Amino acid sequence: MLKGALKPLLSNQQLIEQIESIVGSKLDSTAEYLGDVTIMIRPDSLCEVLQSLRDDKSLQFEMLVSITAVHWPDRKDEFELVYHLRSIVNNLFVVIKTQTGLGEAIPTTAHLFKTADWQEREVFDMFGIRFDGHPNLKRILLPEGYPWFPLRKGFPIEGPDFPIDAYQTDAAGLVQPDDFWKDST
Repeated sequence: MLKGALKPLLSNQQLIEQIESIVGSKLDSTAEYLGDVTIMIRPDSLCEVLQSLRDDKSLQFEMLVSITAVHWPDRKDEFELVYHLRSIVNNLFVVIKTQTGLGEAIPTTAHLFKTADWQEREVFDMFGIRFDGHPNLKRILLPEGYPWFPLRKGFPIEGPDFPIDAYQTDAAGLVQPDDFWKDST
């Protein structure tokens, strides 16, 4: 049975210092926001940093809780990827951030964490961010061939061509045309 600490074994300042000693020059910046430690790294060091934090015996960040992204269209590197890691045994939490530009790819972390497989597919599906080396990078929520990425800023809330879009992209063929659809086609 896996036993975890009731209290975090390190304070946020101690955690930052420990991460700095492990990651070294791969670390761009650190911050503390709303009680969570956040570190910023370059995309080319993503896998190395995540593996170091996972394998370090004093930290043991063995759980990738989530991967998400934020679209900042006014920035040069307009996508910010956010990785949340948890150490169960040490009751520690850290946020890892990196950035990439439109059309650029990020290295996959699916070989480091099994949970990264579907999470990277979801980020690809919703934002259009590609993950180099992913074993099966294809859409997971939207139909193949769907040309848009709904979580990018600027995507219309109701869809790009609603209601026409909803009817035309019905991959399962379950939408029955009715008067509503006939008026829009």
